[in-house]
Formats: sequence, structure tokens, C-alpha cells
Amino acid sequence: MTEDDVTHFHSIPYSHIPGEYLDAEPAAEGGDIDATVPRPDAIALSITVPAGTAASDDLPVVVYIHGGRYEKGSHTDPRAEGSANARGGVITVQIGYRVMLAGLARFHDDDPAHYRAVHDCQLALDWIQRNIESFGGDAGNVTVVGQSAGATTALWLCRKDHYRETFQRVLAMSPCFPRVPYKKRKGLLRQCVNTPLTRKHLSRANPARIKRGYGVFRRLIWSDMALGPHPLEPKKMARVPIVITSTRDEFYDLGEPADKRGSGAFAARMLAPIMGVKGNFRDWLAAAKEIDPNRLAGRLIGDSCNRRWVSEVAERAPGPVWMAEFVGSQEEPARHCREIRPLFGVHDSPLNDWLVGYAHTGEPGWEPYKQGQVARRFSLIDGSFDHVVDPLGYVREAFNPTRRR
Repeated sequence: MTEDDVTHFHSIPYSHIPGEYLDAEPAAEGGDIDATVPRPDAIALSITVPAGTAASDDLPVVVYIHGGRYEKGSHTDPRAEGSANARGGVITVQIGYRVMLAGLARFHDDDPAHYRAVHDCQLALDWIQRNIESFGGDAGNVTVVGQSAGATTALWLCRKDHYRETFQRVLAMSPCFPRVPYKKRKGLLRQCVNTPLTRKHLSRANPARIKRGYGVFRRLIWSDMALGPHPLEPKKMARVPIVITSTRDEFYDLGEPADKRGSGAFAARMLAPIMGVKGNFRDWLAAAKEIDPNRLAGRLIGDSCNRRWVSEVAERAPGPVWMAEFVGSQEEPARHCREIRPLFGVHDSPLNDWLVGYAHTGEPGWEPYKQGQVARRFSLIDGSFDHVVDPLGYVREAFNPTRRR
């Protein structure tokens, strides 16, 4: 489908899934595909290219892996729509993958680091390697962009036991790893869905009952990722160049009930052990008050769910890492997901110019974090930026006080 100067190919299947809880297989080659109509619920990918692109154009490729707590999301995410990228000479591919138990439940014969959600994305990247040149893309210049759970997947694909050189660099925005492994929550999950957690039993169970039971489970695990790859082990990653980012005010909304009553500091103190604070809470609280004294509970939740992982990857990944932080204002805080539309140019912003440049050149534009703990701070209000030193130092000291460079 061509609109103005951009062509869209919708919902192209990249895999064959023989069973809901089985590993996917590569899609059969050849045959006709209807790519004119989006099918949001399909496990598929969508491609956006500049109109008139020829197979020999060798345009850089951005592959977007959506977030959604591994519970929702689609390859048709309008926040990452690729028209602005196309006008900058970049092809955008959005990947869909299985979520919830179909994508993340663990079985006795799974390899320790294997997750079907991640494997789905791996097959999509393999498909891109085989086919993107037909759409005018350069299979040797692929940037994977993931946000939230999508960033978690992008980082997991950087592990030595997963990396297949199907991409050259990563932009990981607000990754979120569960603090507790699946096996420690398996008993609770089994009680909630009232079904043995085997492929056979889950395949035969009533889908509506599984969905209801999972809804109970996720609400009980409100302070963490209910499912997801675990644990983050940066030292097991390949030397893939990574830009890793967070929004400064990730989960202000989750802390609002306490923060609006003026009890944010008390709530944060009570939540700190649950949220994984291992360092001196008073030091964290003092630093958090300097940033925003009125949203302390929300800051703790965001620091625990996202920003701690940003800090850990920046400190410990073996390859080159650049850190960035997205900020807003008191009236418009930089909440979780707020960076997606500006970055992809759905909302007009200089941030899209940065993404297009990064896809073309592979150069972020500032020095790697380990050279001096410098991070770029992007404004979501006007796209301007400056540079700061060690903006997540207080997070590191709170959550990983013994893990220093």
C-alpha cells in the first residue's frame, strides 16, 4: 500500500507455529502473501519503505520490537509507525511475537535461556536477513530498537548463546527484567490458572480460563514483571554496540495514589525491600528528592522496574555502550513510553533525526559511557539535549551497591 511517498507492507508471516506452546519454525518460502491489510493479532511483521525503493538501494533497516510487559502489543504499533523514518531513507520493520504463557511459560525441556517470545523475534530477524534486500534494505546494516519488554528481548538477543549477527547494533529503551525467576512463581501461577503448567495441559485448557487466571496472577505481581527472561547477565553478552536509555519519570503513574496524598516517602520506604533496594535507602531518598520531591513512590517503582537495568548494562556489558536519558517537565513528565512517538517521528521532533542518523551511520554522537560515565539527556519537550555525568549513580548505589566497574 503506497500513501504519498511511503509504501507499507502489512502483516507478513515470518514463521509457522505448529502449536501455541511449541517453538516456531521458519515460514515456507514462496507463494502469494496479502500484505495490503493489517492483521494486528497475527504473529507477523510489517515493513515501511520509501515509495519507489529498488532492491539495489541498500537502505539501513530499523527493526522495532514492541513492549507491553510481555502481555500485549502488536507489530502494528502506531507509536512506531515508520513513515518518518522512510522519508529519512530508513526502512522500518515492526515485529510481532507471542506473549503471556504462549511466549514465556517455561517447560522441563526448555534450554535455560530459551523463551519462545525471544525465539519468535530471532526467526523474524532471520527472515529479514533472507528477504530485506528485496525491499531495498541492507541486511548488513540493521539496528534493533526495543522498548520496555521489547528492550529486554533486544538485550537477550545480544547474549552470546543467542547472537547470530543478524543485526549490528541495538537501541534498548527502558528494559525491564523480572527480579524473580519463573520457577519461584510457578506454584502461584499454577494455582491462579488451576491447570498443570505443561504443554499438554495448557494446550487442552479452556483459553478463557487461562486468561482469567493469568489476570489474577499478574495483579498479584503488580510490582514486577510477572513473566520475562531472567536473569540479566551482561557479562554473557556479545560485544554488540548498545545505546541504552530510560525516561527519567518512568512509572510516576503507579506511585500517584501515595504521592498525591503526600505519603510518597513513607510508601517508598515500605516498598524498598520488595522492590530490590539493597543499598542505603536514605541515600536513594535524598537523591530522589533532589530530582522531584513530590513523586517519590513513583520514582522508586521506575528505578526498580527499569532504570536499575539501564545502569547495570551500561556498567557491565562487554561491548561499547552509550547511555541516554529522556526528560520532560513538571507539567509533562517523561513517563514510560513517552519517547516512542517523538523518536519515530509520529510526533514531529528532532529525536527522529537522531534515530535516522544512528541507523545510517551507527554513531550515537557522544562518548561511550565507560569513558567517563557521560550520558546524553534528551528533552521530550523540544528535542534539545545536553550531557550529564553518571545520572543513574544513585540508582546503582541503591540496587547494585557491590557491582561497580
